[in-house]
Amino acid sequence: MFLKSIDFARMYREHKSATDFKGKSSADWDAKSKDMAVSVLNSPYVNDFISRMDITGNEVVLDIGCGPGTLAIPLAKKVKQVIAIDFSAQMLKELEAYAAREGINNIKTYHLGWEDDWAILPKVDIAVASRSIEVHDIDMALSKMSSQATKACYLTYKVGGSFVDMNILDYIGKKIIAKPDFWYIPLLLYKEGHLPHIDYIETQHASIHFSSADEFVSSLIWSVHELDETQKQKTMEYYERFIATKNRLPKPFTWAFISWSTKNII
Repeated sequence: MFLKSIDFARMYREHKSATDFKGKSSADWDAKSKDMAVSVLNSPYVNDFISRMDITGNEVVLDIGCGPGTLAIPLAKKVKQVIAIDFSAQMLKELEAYAAREGINNIKTYHLGWEDDWAILPKVDIAVASRSIEVHDIDMALSKMSSQATKACYLTYKVGGSFVDMNILDYIGKKIIAKPDFWYIPLLLYKEGHLPHIDYIETQHASIHFSSADEFVSSLIWSVHELDETQKQKTMEYYERFIATKNRLPKPFTWAFISWSTKNII
């Protein structure tokens, strides 16, 4: 333990408030749901995530921030039932449409977010949060995951403090305050008596799929909220020089895959 008590939960909240990577509203994700539904199909990331889970086939799994079914649909083919929740109603509609196309009937959806009351939800064997735990109060979110699952929890969280390749931000002259990095999570879990395991999943940056400079500019604005006119012009220049020509593709994302047992508390 530490010589003096350190309030990592408070540090995280302060860091989260200061970063340029602000949280998105349910309306933001509603608007993005259709594009995401297409992009997540057959993602190698899904196999990388599920292969790290300890599942026998008889589990009930809670998928928190399920989006358009990225994990929920593949998991539903491997476990007894999936309880899928998201604060974006449109994401849930995309998931339900995806499930219908796949002939999946063992998913139950709830229109709920991290900050909502989960009293309506049943206890589950496993809780997962795939790239969805960008919350202001990380201690609250981890506690809710742990209390909901009787067996284990699995989550992924972006490594490095930025959703944008820093080479791009340096090129366009955009200074940012990075987001909290993943190390807050194992520290907070350990404080609560868990012994978390950490692994890593690498995924290709989505911007390589953009077909125009305008789309590339929009992607950066989505991440950092605003660019001035000079930064927009530099972003378009970067796209034409490096992305369109594939001379310098953005660095892959690295996700920390963090898991812990909810049965064995030290």
